[in-house]
Amino acid sequence: MQICRSSLFALLLLAPVSWSASSTFAQTAAPNAANTILHAADLDSLLPPAVYFKGQSATIQKRNSAGVRFNDGAIMFATKVDTGGYSSSIQERYQAYLITEVSLTIGENRLPPGAYGIGFIGNNNFVVMDLGGHDLFVADSQHDDALPRPNPLQILADPTPQHFRLYSGRAFVVFSRISEPHK
Repeated sequence: MQICRSSLFALLLLAPVSWSASSTFAQTAAPNAANTILHAADLDSLLPPAVYFKGQSATIQKRNSAGVRFNDGAIMFATKVDTGGYSSSIQERYQAYLITEVSLTIGENRLPPGAYGIGFIGNNNFVVMDLGGHDLFVADSQHDDALPRPNPLQILADPTPQHFRLYSGRAFVVFSRISEPHK
């Protein structure tokens, strides 16, 4: 009987902690909450096994994925792709796949909702391409020597409120959501 009482006591002690954690999660996931940076595990149910670009299908690297859930629930994410079947000229430019449900600003460029091929290229540039492999724009990228742990792909908060940094290693571009007028 002593084991049952101690087990019941432990359950009663853990119940408020469990309830508190679940209510905290519900608050962060609710609309009108702050924007949330998403990591690979958060995106697992959204990521397709492969993506289409320039006439071919490429598998993604789920572990190298990141995104943002905006305060209204809209999502954008990027994932590294395995480009082994592409020519070397495409591999140099097409490193990741970006999907956004909202319009973004990258540098001085507007990117409407959709799916895109992206890559960090020479001369501190970042290229965005349509699914046919045509350049939509090239933006300046920056290098972050202070980044403690560069990853193949990650998103971190930018010091400017409501702005984020999309990183590939230490190279990054700053992006933000474009506020759309309500229709």
